[in-house]
Amino acid sequence: MNGAGTPTTPATNPTLPDLVIVVMDCVRADDFAAAIDAGLMPFAASLRARSTVFPRAVAPCSWTVPSHASLFTGLYPWEHGAHAKSNLKLSPDVPRITEQLKRLGYTTLSLSANHLISPDLGLVSGIDRAAWAGWWEPYYRGDRPTRPPHLLGAEGEGDSRRLAKVRGGALWGIMKRSSHAVHRYPFLLDAGGRFVQRLKLPGTPTDLSVSPWIEPTLARWLSEIPREQPFFAFVNLLEAHEPYYPGPELAPGLTSWIRWSGGRQDGVGWLSGRWNPTAQQFARLHGLCREMFRAIDRRLASLVQALQQAGRWENTVLVLTSDHGQAFGEHGSLFHMLQVHDPLLRIPLWLRLPHDEGEGRTAVGWASLIDVVPTLLSRVGTPDGMATSGVSLERLVDEPRPTAVYAMADGLVWTTIIPDHERERLATDRRDDLDRVLVAGYEGDRKLVFDATRSTQKLFDLRVDPGEDHDLWAAESAGAAALSDELQRVGRRLLESRTPQTPADVEERLRSWGYI
Repeated sequence: MNGAGTPTTPATNPTLPDLVIVVMDCVRADDFAAAIDAGLMPFAASLRARSTVFPRAVAPCSWTVPSHASLFTGLYPWEHGAHAKSNLKLSPDVPRITEQLKRLGYTTLSLSANHLISPDLGLVSGIDRAAWAGWWEPYYRGDRPTRPPHLLGAEGEGDSRRLAKVRGGALWGIMKRSSHAVHRYPFLLDAGGRFVQRLKLPGTPTDLSVSPWIEPTLARWLSEIPREQPFFAFVNLLEAHEPYYPGPELAPGLTSWIRWSGGRQDGVGWLSGRWNPTAQQFARLHGLCREMFRAIDRRLASLVQALQQAGRWENTVLVLTSDHGQAFGEHGSLFHMLQVHDPLLRIPLWLRLPHDEGEGRTAVGWASLIDVVPTLLSRVGTPDGMATSGVSLERLVDEPRPTAVYAMADGLVWTTIIPDHERERLATDRRDDLDRVLVAGYEGDRKLVFDATRSTQKLFDLRVDPGEDHDLWAAESAGAAALSDELQRVGRRLLESRTPQTPADVEERLRSWGYI
């Protein structure tokens, strides 16, 4: 109530914080921490000092769509239904945090370099403005656009019509047909992009940013909304996602570029069993990925600068995290999906509060992306605004999580992740090994993994065995009986999900991007 005894509307309430979530796609926790400690991310280092850090954070799933759906709903994948053993597309009937925030007067924005965060999969439903990348943007980085190729809200419908025309053109067809070859050897488009940059912007440093239109789009949007209007913004950065290009620090000249660029990055070939990377090839890819953290740091600085210039930073709640990790040979895995090993599930998770409240804290409890929704709702004064499976992150700072935290892998996406021309080479035993439902539970220092497809379990003590090399289930199963029962319940629920339905346009884009 204000002094006159009338309600204060949220849109004019200056005490409501602005809310920002930044997802650094494919960034695993150990790599992120190592990059900061190695001096590759000076801005992130300064931001860490002003934040609460959750070193025991877990992604709900080992790939993009289920984890982002959990981030927006506060529910596990088997609860919201957006996973490979279900319809994948997030149902409009599942409540999202953006809907609750809009009731409080917030305006909402989504800016994603990952093209899957789009209307096709229901992940931007109800958001006022949503912009997302073209599938080609991680490959071809020659242009430096300041406006997104796909935009819904305001002038966005015109962009959608323009893109529909482009999709019918000959160049579009050539790009789609060549996408698998480019994904195998991405240096082809890297070379072309660098050449175009030098022609258009002579004398400027090479810029390998994916979707560089994100920061200027955010700045324009902030300039358009009233200063008293609270906002929610979601940003996805894709630099740590394959394919990997050597940055100017790693490859300042032609000779060094050739040395670093010729390596194979064939995730589909690995899945089909046609390519078995050596330890050196795994290490090379891992090194390229880590180098991209320099670019992520610059982009984080630019995003915060946009908030500062708009006069919004001091009263902003910032959640900095990832949707999943990335594997480079651990347990024989490459990139992400299909497994629940820690390189794929353990993610960075920081909470920066207005006026740097809570700076320098390190949390003790296990955390998850499902905890972001209750955290933000608590900060805007509606902790019970949505039913979620998470808890406020602030509760986990000084005390253990009241329950275990869970994660999953949902197998092959629609069973079509292997292209038709590769599937005949895929041995039955390899297909069965890849297409499994796995559920992991973290409690204390222990991690239990249940293979729902094969009804087997593995138990690890992460304190002494962080690499998950020594299975303790046979000797210590009694101490994990309750956790085992819960994982089996979740596994049965996933296996009983209805037959997936594949939207044709979504499948086409996933295939073009190397997912299928």
